[in-house]
Amino acid sequence: MLRSLATTVLGLMLGLLLAGCQTQLFGNLSESEANAVLAALLDASLSAEKRLGEENTFAVFVEADEFAQAVRVVEDQALPGRRYDDMGNVFGKEAMFSTPLEEKARYLYAMQEELAHTVGTIDGVLQARVHLVLQEKDQLGRDVQTPSAAVFVKYLDDERHDATTQRREIRRLVAAAIANLDEERIVVSFFPSPIRRLPPVALSWRSILGVRVEEDSLTRLGVFLGCLLLLVLVLLGLLVRSHSRKNRP
Repeated sequence: MLRSLATTVLGLMLGLLLAGCQTQLFGNLSESEANAVLAALLDASLSAEKRLGEENTFAVFVEADEFAQAVRVVEDQALPGRRYDDMGNVFGKEAMFSTPLEEKARYLYAMQEELAHTVGTIDGVLQARVHLVLQEKDQLGRDVQTPSAAVFVKYLDDERHDATTQRREIRRLVAAAIANLDEERIVVSFFPSPIRRLPPVALSWRSILGVRVEEDSLTRLGVFLGCLLLLVLVLLGLLVRSHSRKNRP
């Protein structure tokens, strides 16, 4: 009877502990990626923690009851951010034999990734994609395809960073990277992403035996301490019962 009660009390205490534990939001992040996610969550008044993982990677944990809000915040800010390929990665995957068409496709993809990565580093830019049309000539050297570019920019709708002011610089940057590309044939489109800012939570505190405890946690603390006291009493009962059995003639 006492052992069954002790098991029940332990299960209840474990449930209370798990109710207040954290859950992983992201894993396998670089330190800069984890810091960006952590900063966004803290700015949104959410509880978050960065932890070191395996192979020098990082994970971000949030409170279980704030998980849904955390997901919305990082989605709005396109975090932890896209990982771009570069020239080395693209041409490092080169097969033993490649056709000219395959080489051209690799070059086009690599240039788009490199330019998108560069644009993505501008303050306030959350995501960037670049689509290129390269110049083509026929066998007589006549132009059959004029180069052009389209740049997609998703930016943070924040007064601190106004990425739309960089339209001209982005066009100049792309034009300088592609041979014979006229700035007039570059379209840069901006799409704002609003920031979800949760109102700051005013915490109320109570003093319990000289220890400050948040009011919302008082009930959980009371139940936990009650279970702990009950567990101690059950264990004492088991100890007394075992001792009395040993002393029987």
